[in-house]
Amino acid sequence: LLPSINRHYKCVYYHIVSRLEAEERLSQADTQSGTFLIRESESRPGSCSLSLNFRGSILHYLLYNHNNTYCISDQVKFNSLNELLQYYMLIADYLPCTLTVPVFKPVNRLIERDERWEIEKSSIRVMNCTDIREFGEIFMGYWHNKGSVLIKTNITADITQERFLKEANILKKLNYESIICLYGVCTKEYPFYIVTELMNHGNLKKHLSRYSFAPAELIYITAQVVNGMIYLGEQYYIHCDLRAANILVGEYNTVKIANFHFAQHLNGNKYWIIEERTKLAIRWTAPEWHTLNRLGIKSDVWSFGILLWELVTKGNLPYPGMTNVEVVEAVPQGYRMIIPEDCPEPFQQLMVNCWEQNDDERPRFEDIFETLVKHKNSFI
Repeated sequence: LLPSINRHYKCVYYHIVSRLEAEERLSQADTQSGTFLIRESESRPGSCSLSLNFRGSILHYLLYNHNNTYCISDQVKFNSLNELLQYYMLIADYLPCTLTVPVFKPVNRLIERDERWEIEKSSIRVMNCTDIREFGEIFMGYWHNKGSVLIKTNITADITQERFLKEANILKKLNYESIICLYGVCTKEYPFYIVTELMNHGNLKKHLSRYSFAPAELIYITAQVVNGMIYLGEQYYIHCDLRAANILVGEYNTVKIANFHFAQHLNGNKYWIIEERTKLAIRWTAPEWHTLNRLGIKSDVWSFGILLWELVTKGNLPYPGMTNVEVVEAVPQGYRMIIPEDCPEPFQQLMVNCWEQNDDERPRFEDIFETLVKHKNSFI
């Protein structure tokens, strides 16, 4: 039955229920508009249907599967069920509302819990979805203990529950002003929630496209990131995904490093030896990933140089005009991006230094911080 839907989605999303049973499950008193489930279609066996609660009414949509593409409307087609769900969680389009939270099947898997961090899901109100990433969906929400919060879920993330919670377990160990603050987790039922502080202006990449930073603001933001990276290094962690999209912006240009899904503890080693088939952000990751199959603290320094480039270009995609394959081939051979016009000092030289091929020749984050402080007057 539906062999193209992988086991993860069958386990978590897929309900072997009738249309009537789906309506009963979606009609519970506490079910919000946009809640959905996926089931086998009764009218077309072998296909599946999306059942959706919209303002108390239960609506049903056949998910067409033509030549390994999925769609509700012929005008918008997707290569996978996952992509279809992600799209309709952000855009209503053909549907009367965006999808919010699915009705999950119970899964017989034990998750080790730390009751000190456990939050009752009933105390959390999930609101609009603001972003969808490989490691989970980001929602605005409200928790009575803290007010507005950020909620990461694992609704369409094609990862195990344990891997999803790895980020929360790392954040439990980190407590610093430049690192996103973990409030708690909800792990007693699916979907799991990771609840953190809310940074009102979202991620830095999007904020760069909406707001023009003065030079003094740029160095203030940069210094905060470097401060956080110094702390991570002192804790023997490497972030492995340092980029503008993973920096969150709050009031008065306060920024915090977030999204620790790839972060690794070095356990006394200089390098993390990368497992085969590990998928990292190609345009931000240091070349030793490909040449030596390893990453270390100085690899985060390389990524920081790419982040500087993003800051100066207002969030442009690094290596413009190049494919990921071209980047992988060119960078280990010495190719570097052109320093943008009107790039302020000391950003110009910092980019050059951060992109040294030999990681030992790159500056330490402590050195970068001293350089920023030394040049701060030129930004005022």
